[in-house]
Amino acid sequence: MVIHVQSDLLIIGTGGAGLRAAIEAESMGAKVVLVSKAPAGYNNTTIVAGSGYLAALGGMTVDEHRDHTFTAGKMVNDPELVETLVQEGGERVLELSKYGCVVNEHFGGINVGAPGTVLGQGITLPQVKYLKDKGVAFVENVIVTKLIKDDDRVVGAVGYSSKDMDVVLFQFKAVLLASGGAGALFKRTDCPLKTTGDGYSLAFHAGARLRDMEFCQFFPLALAEPDAPPLLVDGPVVWEGKIINVLGEDIPAKHNVTERPYIAKSRDTLSRAMMIEVHEGNGVEGAVLLDARDVILNAEPDQFLGMASLDYYKEKLRAHERPFRIAPISHFTMGGVVANSDGETAVEGLFVAGEVMGGIHGANRHGGNALTDVTVFGRRAARKALEYCADRELVDIDEMSSDEVERIEKRSKRETGFTPAAIMNRLRENMWENAGILRDADMLVAAYENLSELRDSSRLLLALHGRQLLAALELEMALDASEFIIRAAMERKESRGAHFRLDYPEEREEWLKTIILSKQNKAIKVTHVKIGEAY
Repeated sequence: MVIHVQSDLLIIGTGGAGLRAAIEAESMGAKVVLVSKAPAGYNNTTIVAGSGYLAALGGMTVDEHRDHTFTAGKMVNDPELVETLVQEGGERVLELSKYGCVVNEHFGGINVGAPGTVLGQGITLPQVKYLKDKGVAFVENVIVTKLIKDDDRVVGAVGYSSKDMDVVLFQFKAVLLASGGAGALFKRTDCPLKTTGDGYSLAFHAGARLRDMEFCQFFPLALAEPDAPPLLVDGPVVWEGKIINVLGEDIPAKHNVTERPYIAKSRDTLSRAMMIEVHEGNGVEGAVLLDARDVILNAEPDQFLGMASLDYYKEKLRAHERPFRIAPISHFTMGGVVANSDGETAVEGLFVAGEVMGGIHGANRHGGNALTDVTVFGRRAARKALEYCADRELVDIDEMSSDEVERIEKRSKRETGFTPAAIMNRLRENMWENAGILRDADMLVAAYENLSELRDSSRLLLALHGRQLLAALELEMALDASEFIIRAAMERKESRGAHFRLDYPEEREEWLKTIILSKQNKAIKVTHVKIGEAY
């Protein structure tokens, strides 16, 4: 049986961008449907975010916000998108209080969530409740596998429900892609494991262009102790402790990483410095050390309200007795779909917002800008999408969808083969080892060759109906997203922001440009565009 769903606007994703877009669309009287691979509001990067928004509030000026954003992004940000972000950011983030979020203003932005709220739950869950109270429809546990076009216009989508174990056909006037990034393509990540780049694949195969896919951000400070969860590390242990190699050398001092706080301003440079020490043999099993013994011994419990408590540092890590291991962790994807400040792409009927959209953050994202981004551009994309919908009619997509429906159904027939989880684990290992924080030509070639082998293996997947088939369909798009990252990293022969090449270690002025990927028949076409030029 095939399930049919109709709407004016289909929103793919229920993180910050998708929810804010839905709120705007509902307020304008549209029939809107949100679809997500997991229960609404969960398993996205917003719900695991630290709840901090950067904006011109509490005394910070628009000029300061603009400067922070361009400086962190190494000047390859899209100027139009940055200007929209900084001009509208303050007003947009304060509006969240209207939708059930607890907003706490401070210098340079807001934090969202009541005392005791865990990470970003104070962002997504209130907005989900707000929308459900308004009668907005959510379609959960469904993965969208293809956008359907009538001539040059997107008019529908095909998905698969792991709960109902049926194909789902979505019929709409416009689609807003708010599916997040691809941080979970790497072995070490703090992103939910479903953050594997679906949106990049969907948009690319629909004819949209991608930009800046080589720029993958790694958060430098996360536990790397055996059997310990990869909790983010911040607060007094970092501010007053020392990040060292096995020789006892101060890594930030050695590599001239001076901008603090590291959590906001030095994500790229500190991650790079730490992994260079590992690469040169001065690490411990892929990690470096954080010596915070004196800090832990003299600390008060209320200083540790983040990821790990004082008791955890003492009882689990014995951090008051010895240095403990830390290593970077995959955190965010700067690249994404090419779009203007209204989320319009080159494909008629396709709009984007949030992490799946490229250009705002350049080569490295400043801390706090991700949540402001999803709030500003989620709203804008919804408004533009509904303007587009005004004189459009629904199109019958049954016949146009038949090939994709048949492909999904054939996928479920295999009863032997590799499991999707096994191939995904190998993919994550490959991306971490060969296309991660440190890269060079040989590593990237190895990454590409390994990716080709994984594609071959993926054709022999065991994919029984239910969660396993959803995972198999997810893997196909993850392989695409990985290829986009590798191809762009091969192309950029310099080091800039989060992209560091051992064979081209310097930032070069002639690379003050963006790398555009587009589909040409079955191949990837690569184009270079200088910053400031039309693309």
